[in-house]
Amino acid sequence: MALPLRHMPLTPLDELRSLLGAHAEGDNAFQVRLHQLLQQLKQQALPELGARLLSPTATPGLKRTLYGATAKFDWPEWVPHLLKALQQEPDLGVFDEGCSALGRLELRSAREGLLRLAAQRADGDRQLILKRELTAMEATQPLAFYLGRLMEGQGNPRLAHQGARCLATLAEPADLPALLEALPGADPLAHRLLLRAIAELPGGEAGERLLDLFQDTFRALRDLELLEGMTGRLPSVARTAARTELLETLEARLASRAPGEFEALRAALAAGEAGDPARPMERLRPLAEGPLETFLVEALTTLLEGKIARFNAMLTEAQERAARGRGLASAALTQVCEGLVRQVAAGHLARERALPVLQSAFASYAHSEGLDQAFCQLVHPEDGAALDLVLRIPDTRRRGGCLDALGAREEDGFMPFFLRAMEDPIVDVGQRAIHHLGKLPSAYPAVLSLLESGQPEQIRIALRVFGENATKAAAGPLMTFLRGDVRDDLVVEAVESLAAIRHPDSASLLLELLHDGKPARLQQALVEALALLATPQAGRGLLEKAASLKLPTVLIVALEGALAAFPGFDRAFPTEDLPALEHLIARCCDDREGEGQRLRAILASQDLYCFDQDLYARLKDRFSDFLFELRTKSEWDRDTNDRVAAVLKELGRRSASLGHIAAKEEKVRALIQAVPPFGPARAEALLALREALQDSEFIMRGEFAAEIADFLTREFARKGQEWRELARLCEIGGLTRQASLTDLIREQYIQAQGLGLRSAAKGALLALGLEEADLSRRPKVRTILLLEPSAFFRKRLMPVLQDRWEVREAGTRAEAGTLLAEQPVDLLISEQVESGADLRPWLKIQCEARRSRWVLLATAARDPAPEGSEGWLLGILHKPFTPEQLLKALEP
Repeated sequence: MALPLRHMPLTPLDELRSLLGAHAEGDNAFQVRLHQLLQQLKQQALPELGARLLSPTATPGLKRTLYGATAKFDWPEWVPHLLKALQQEPDLGVFDEGCSALGRLELRSAREGLLRLAAQRADGDRQLILKRELTAMEATQPLAFYLGRLMEGQGNPRLAHQGARCLATLAEPADLPALLEALPGADPLAHRLLLRAIAELPGGEAGERLLDLFQDTFRALRDLELLEGMTGRLPSVARTAARTELLETLEARLASRAPGEFEALRAALAAGEAGDPARPMERLRPLAEGPLETFLVEALTTLLEGKIARFNAMLTEAQERAARGRGLASAALTQVCEGLVRQVAAGHLARERALPVLQSAFASYAHSEGLDQAFCQLVHPEDGAALDLVLRIPDTRRRGGCLDALGAREEDGFMPFFLRAMEDPIVDVGQRAIHHLGKLPSAYPAVLSLLESGQPEQIRIALRVFGENATKAAAGPLMTFLRGDVRDDLVVEAVESLAAIRHPDSASLLLELLHDGKPARLQQALVEALALLATPQAGRGLLEKAASLKLPTVLIVALEGALAAFPGFDRAFPTEDLPALEHLIARCCDDREGEGQRLRAILASQDLYCFDQDLYARLKDRFSDFLFELRTKSEWDRDTNDRVAAVLKELGRRSASLGHIAAKEEKVRALIQAVPPFGPARAEALLALREALQDSEFIMRGEFAAEIADFLTREFARKGQEWRELARLCEIGGLTRQASLTDLIREQYIQAQGLGLRSAAKGALLALGLEEADLSRRPKVRTILLLEPSAFFRKRLMPVLQDRWEVREAGTRAEAGTLLAEQPVDLLISEQVESGADLRPWLKIQCEARRSRWVLLATAARDPAPEGSEGWLLGILHKPFTPEQLLKALEP
């Protein structure tokens, strides 16, 4: 059975998390997709990116990629995330990239962050890097000089950015009037850089001026949209109607400023040729403000003068100018919105001052993504009236984008809002709301209370949330719910939710509920849930239950689920269950019992992996008869013919391969014996072994796979191997599908220095069934040896460690060596110095001799070798440290 895949993440934020977990060195597509998602998420992506920069499992390549993203997405909100990461970054090269990214932001807060780093990271190399960035921001000229450079804008971007970088050092709240005065004459680049500098200024004055600027920009944008629409419509309107529309629009906008002029204008128009409308129009000209009012005055004057050709040309020019200006005004509005959010986040502007202005614009204007994002970032979760504006948005795409923006905040207060949004008439929007509801920190207890409420409608909501989000923690309560006295319709929905979670322990309960006396819909839900589990218990249980089931649609899913539980020759179908499987296939193919399920049963049989050559032959004969019947019918379907023929070919191939399995195994054994223990021929011998195992005709039995795994375990223990040999061993390990090799291969992946070995180890781990997020996670520590000269310190730490691990203690290197020789450990917690001698060489020897897998170093020195400089070094603890710090260092 081809199991249906779980849907891709519903939101760009989930896609970003998935993408970051799948990062691989040298993957060009990664950076392209990263930039696409950052373009969608904008500043809402930064908490996730910041968490990745702080993660101990993040590779240097991933960190460099994220730091490089600041070149295109130079948001001021990067600063706190970059600062936190650089305060603890151990790699000097990555630290250099991060400082460059911080300086590239060209902000006051970025310079302050660099100064904080200079005070905290006191070693010479880092001080040199920080001095370089701070020198680039050092101002040697007055503010007017750098403001002039910034105003070069798109004409000279290099000078403009240099001016912005030094302006961040000089600009103070008193310089706000000068910055605002420069805005009207700035091109798009200079305008953006100026707004970033203004938003960084402390004090409330900058925020108030940004609010005024927002109102002016928003008004101009609306006027430009009206102008664009009017100029697109007037060419097809009669001149008399055009004159009337222009006059009415102009009067609606200027009547309050010059009521008498419009009375004179209408009197002049009514007088016909005797009237003189030019006089009142001249008096109205100085009162016009903005592009729309200016156009209305000029166009109406031209039309009244009878210059029709000039009027038509004016319409074309105004439409082009309005379209160009609308794009610039829309970008400017987005930048002002970002500045307002920045001021609120920094505490310089009260949220209650900015939010009403944004809310009013949000309710009346639907074409600014920046406005939508700003409103969703500042709206209070408890403000039901404001949030209702989101639910009433008519555009589905915009409504879904606002839900994503609110959901990215992951605040518990939004729970009532998302519960209302679940009922959206558009199914995709409702599912998006459910998805965000499940991400809220306290969503699980709240939804669980709905499940336990006893009210059918509330129970349905809980089942829907748990099912859509596949909430793992809900598996236990759902199974408890199913064991109670529940209505059949709710049982079906609960089973569907449990199926989405795919909890292996649910197989026994689902099998207990499955029997022929249940309603057809419930039987269908139960067999589909068991098929999705794809575990041996579920597969064999389906096969056993199928003997008493009668519905054809249930039987065929039971067959597909039974086969899905044994997806390859490494997990072949149990020989003792093959007669029952063959009987089920016969029932599904029977015209009376199967009722048209024959083709689906034949196609499902392509997923049969077993070591019974005769069964393959019998099935091939049975399906060949069906193919013969198909070809003799008038409604012969070529596509169906090809699909059945492909199944027959595959069954025949597997049957033939089973006939040669013994000979092929002997060939592989010979290749294993031919692998030399060392020398240049070793890599070639391992390559030949890998290629033999990759042969599509070779079928690996479980017993033989275990035999190869034992060989690999011995080979990995050899010292002095080059990376090609280790890479071949990893690749062979992936082909065996033996979980016992996972820790050995993961150790190679973590310690790999080159891309070749790392790539081979990664491919092998994925083949062994690990998820991307688990690749860098070290194997669980079970045994520990504590080497500590101080008996007092050992007495303090031993009780803490013994609660979780098997721990031994030693006071000297000699004592520790004896204990390690008797029984190796997973982790050695050791002093760095003993009697004045450095223990690092001795510790390295213990790890190379496989007496310890890792070392956690305890030292009073402030500047030891950096963490991660050697693969066996798990970390460094600086004395004095608390037991809590030790436990945190041992977290996987």
